[in-house]
Amino acid sequence: MRTLMLIAIFMLLSVLVAQIDAVLYKTDLWTELKTLLRIDPGSNKWMVYAFLLIGFIYTIVGGVKEKLQKLKKIGSFE
Repeated sequence: MRTLMLIAIFMLLSVLVAQIDAVLYKTDLWTELKTLLRIDPGSNKWMVYAFLLIGFIYTIVGGVKEKLQKLKKIGSFE
């Protein structure tokens, strides 16, 4: 569930920022989304994607640990 929320929030914020850029620069939404999500050489956008990937992996690991703990409690009969 955490992973789904991370993806949903990222997509929602990306579309929101692209829509604001599209209104400000008088272009269409798809052009601004491509500009926003493209990694240009020499830019520091890779840092954003690296931390997004770290957060994505963290949510997956947290979800798996939670599931394993639930299964362990069910199997222990306590």
